[in-house]
Amino acid sequence: MQFCAVTGAIVMGAVAERGRMVPAMVFVFIWATLVYCPIACWAWNINGWGYLYGVLDYAGGGPVEIGSGMSALAYSMVLGRRQERMMLNFRPHNVSLILLGTVFLWFGWLGFNGGSSFGANLRATMACWNSNLTAMFGAITWVLLDWRLARKWSMVGWCSGTISGLVAATPASGYITPWGSIILGIVTGAVCNWGTKGMCATVYRFQSISLTFSQSSTGSRSMTPWTCLLSTASLECSA
Repeated sequence: MQFCAVTGAIVMGAVAERGRMVPAMVFVFIWATLVYCPIACWAWNINGWGYLYGVLDYAGGGPVEIGSGMSALAYSMVLGRRQERMMLNFRPHNVSLILLGTVFLWFGWLGFNGGSSFGANLRATMACWNSNLTAMFGAITWVLLDWRLARKWSMVGWCSGTISGLVAATPASGYITPWGSIILGIVTGAVCNWGTKGMCATVYRFQSISLTFSQSSTGSRSMTPWTCLLSTASLECSA
């Protein structure tokens, strides 16, 4: 239920300032029943087709990240483009609050990933450590790419790269090594940076999902093959 609630909150992040409350509540109820529950069953239920095929999803890359990103895209497509008057000064109004929210989110994400081992064990430790490494290198990569294009450092870019790294670490943090987390962070930071500045702006043209879709869905999908490539039997440490 907690994972489902978090996923719904991520979806709402795409339409928070322009979607009405009552329709959003109805949408979340129907979406949780018809979309989230089947996807979670595919990945985590012992009879789910993803589980049977050996899908490695440690803490919700499929149900939470990809599910929220694609759902946010669908919701934004239904609502349509923002009104022009809303786009005249569309930029972060308080960078300090963005940073504060990112720090809180990072702290909570350690419980999200670390707690998915269901115990105080070595896998939980490695999951937290890998989550930190992926987030740090995702942020570094994002900021460096922004510097290459704009010739200035951006705290909003740092926060975006951090979130992208945490998204990528979610399904992989319990399975890969620390050096694999570094590679994962670099790849994810680059892919999500391109997704935010290029793909969502030029292909989809739904401004509302530039971060929700490109970070949650694109970030999680970009790490899927890396989870398989970087996973190792040495992390079979549930005790």
